[in-house]
Amino acid sequence: MAIAKMKKVYLIAHQAEKNDVLAILQQVGVLEIGDLQDKDAGNTAWAELVESDQEQEALQALEGYLTDVRFALDFLNRHVPAKKSMLDALSASKTSIIAGDLSANAVEWKHVSEDTYKALRRIDEKLMSLRNEETRLQNLKLQLAPWQKLALPLEEVKVTTAVRVELGTLPVTEVDPARQALAEVVPTCYFEEIGRDRHDAYVLIVNHNDTVENIQTALKTHSYSKHQFPQLTGTPAEVLERIKTDLVNLEAERKVALTKVKEQAKHRDTLNFYNDYLTMERDKKQVVANFARTGKSFILEGWIRAGDVPNLQQKLESTCETVSLIAREPESGEVHPVALDNKKGFAPFEFVTKLYGIPSSTGLDPTPFLAPFWVVFFGLCMTDAGYGVAIALLASIGLLKIKGDSVRKLLWVLFAGGLSTIVFGWMLGGWFGLEIFGAPLVFNPLLDPMPMLTYALILGLFQIFFGMAIQFVRLLKQGKVFDALADVGLWVVLIVGLLLYIAPGMAGVAKTMSLIGAAGLVLTQGRTQPTIIKKLLSGVLSLYNITGYFSDVLSYSRLLALGLATGVIAIAVNTMAGLLQGPILFVPMVILLVVGHTFNVVINTLGSYIHSSRLQYIEFYNRFYEGGGRSFVPFQIKTRHLEVSPECPKLVNFAGLPLMQRF
Repeated sequence: MAIAKMKKVYLIAHQAEKNDVLAILQQVGVLEIGDLQDKDAGNTAWAELVESDQEQEALQALEGYLTDVRFALDFLNRHVPAKKSMLDALSASKTSIIAGDLSANAVEWKHVSEDTYKALRRIDEKLMSLRNEETRLQNLKLQLAPWQKLALPLEEVKVTTAVRVELGTLPVTEVDPARQALAEVVPTCYFEEIGRDRHDAYVLIVNHNDTVENIQTALKTHSYSKHQFPQLTGTPAEVLERIKTDLVNLEAERKVALTKVKEQAKHRDTLNFYNDYLTMERDKKQVVANFARTGKSFILEGWIRAGDVPNLQQKLESTCETVSLIAREPESGEVHPVALDNKKGFAPFEFVTKLYGIPSSTGLDPTPFLAPFWVVFFGLCMTDAGYGVAIALLASIGLLKIKGDSVRKLLWVLFAGGLSTIVFGWMLGGWFGLEIFGAPLVFNPLLDPMPMLTYALILGLFQIFFGMAIQFVRLLKQGKVFDALADVGLWVVLIVGLLLYIAPGMAGVAKTMSLIGAAGLVLTQGRTQPTIIKKLLSGVLSLYNITGYFSDVLSYSRLLALGLATGVIAIAVNTMAGLLQGPILFVPMVILLVVGHTFNVVINTLGSYIHSSRLQYIEFYNRFYEGGGRSFVPFQIKTRHLEVSPECPKLVNFAGLPLMQRF
């Protein structure tokens, strides 16, 4: 129930066994590899002993293969998406395989993937060609649409030895002025309006070649634009009909191409497996950049849980002959990554802790302390036993279906919250807004909210004192006895003294404790200041923090507010449904009940989760929590579709695969 004890590890081995070592480290997945390239920067002696290690050529080759495989997967998923619901995606199980079988399978995956990639690349080029042709035809269709009433074949729109035939556009407002101008300048000119839209008119002009200059001069002032359709034959209507036929043919070709894509979809699993395999290999090549090397050996360093050192050492020594592993305790002031190590019952609540942040490596894991409070607060916020059954049931189904570790932790948290909701809902609320099965067993906050408010504030005060007690013990363990008494003990004395004023017959004790606590704080809270005046002034000002304590206690009144909201909405839904009487309205009534209670469960589950967590983060954590830690991220297998078992008779040297021979 704490932050796992970590050790710093140094490993040195012969270059010939690098791939074996990497395979073991990746499969065991317990060592976070550090970056030796930054070690002792500027240290000449170190630089003379070692040089940077890297496998850039092999890494680039792997990235190329990954690019091809991911293109194939993206192409398949785009055109033939796998039909999976969100639950299916979350619950998708991985295909199990032992490391010893990767070698043979990877060769087969490689051949299938390469063939699939080539086939899909050809189809992609075909589809791109079809898209380009379709775009060209659609653009041509738009250009020809205004001319479809033109009876003259487009190949006749040209300049002959005697006559010039051309098409053009004029602004609608310029048609009549242009017609008149042409009639005045060239009476023999033929001018016909073929069609028009909101802005432009489309015209045909036929004139003798001798009058071209006069025609151009007359049209120049009327915003005339010439249109050309080279290499087109037939009337615009005929061309448009051919375009329509061509578009139909293109669509037929596209369907044929997409059918071929569906034929390749049977290789999706193989592509996924090969993608996982290549990702594993890529990760190993990338991590090498953190190593240092000499002429014949390589060196790495990292962090590991203390309890994992013997297992890793045994794995390495059983497979490799030259490896040497040295582990040491963290040095004073040395910051190490943080791995949370909680018992099974508390481990799911690490999800709540990590949403806030990682505790400091020298701090305390708050997970086991927040878990009981979080569960109780969630139940008090929901306060409906029927909703608790629904939450617990849905969480149970999710736990049976879903494999992801983070999601499973969240589901366990919600399952515990559901059980808490059943208990507190039965005691203080009802079942889906109904007072059945004896509910409420204790009292009804909707009718008498003051007891519930009192219990919420008492519970909040208890949690705040509990957080202060944690900090008090921490300081004592660190040998800071005076800090524990001054920064925690005196505040407890002052707060308890002030609270005793409300107890009958305790005014004298309350006054004495309050004065002792206040005086002690004035004398001690400014102890870090350089002068006596500043010490006393800081001590006096510290008394203002009492308002923070009482505002934190008042924050727990949200437990009452959220509990009342859940109950009120449930009763409102039942009341509205009760207004729908008679057999005809039975179906609408059922729909209203299902939709209304579903909405209430969802919205209040979200609210209960958020506010239960908020009370931990804001009111509880600030008594003892020290954040700023960095999460422990070991080098391990990261796959989406393969479950690679590290247990095998002999670990495989992946660099010996045919795929890797080109490296």
